[in-house]
Amino acid sequence: MAIVVEEEKTNSNTPAVLGWLIIVVIVLASAYYIFFAAAPAVVVPPPPNFESIAPIAQISFDPTTLVSSPAFQALKQYIAQPTSTGPVPVGKSNPFLP
Repeated sequence: MAIVVEEEKTNSNTPAVLGWLIIVVIVLASAYYIFFAAAPAVVVPPPPNFESIAPIAQISFDPTTLVSSPAFQALKQYIAQPTSTGPVPVGKSNPFLP
């Protein structure tokens, strides 16, 4: 008869549970930082010649004075207005014909 000497096996899965817990925490933290955390604002310095275009922002534009001006009234329209039946045909129906 043979003598069997065996160590007792413990059913402790502590390393496996800790490993999975660490993986889940890393996945949740990365998902939070990717999808829910506020992105830091990027500060972009203005170009050095930005001061030269600053007076353009001070211009006030009133479209009614433009439309009522004599120069605008003197302009002629050389194309026909679109009709309610559809767009005016432009070009050839078959572009491969001479």
